[in-house]
Amino acid sequence: MLFGMVEPVPLFIVGLSKDEPANDIISSKFGAALEKVQQVLSHIIEAKITIETQNPEGSRTHYEATASVKTSNDTLIYTESGWDILKIADQLSKKLEGELSKHDDKRQRESIRKRDA
Repeated sequence: MLFGMVEPVPLFIVGLSKDEPANDIISSKFGAALEKVQQVLSHIIEAKITIETQNPEGSRTHYEATASVKTSNDTLIYTESGWDILKIADQLSKKLEGELSKHDDKRQRESIRKRDA
């Protein structure tokens, strides 16, 4: 495998019908976030977003989304709910991208006190 080339993580979206336009948008947004975090979480096996709808007959639909990212070590779970499925997709992606800062060890600067004055 070439450096920088990463296999796309299998992403499953459960709870939305296949012809739902939001389906493609969610998979592209969350898929992009998965690609970003693969730099620090290279052992991702699969990702799944489960979406539950409440009051779909009414004028507004409330969504509850749970994203689980399965790695070789553990499973990361993020939940989000709201009226706008696309905002939920953004928030889930941001939560996943938050893993980048947790695993970034190169950020630590040299201590000021240990520098030669």
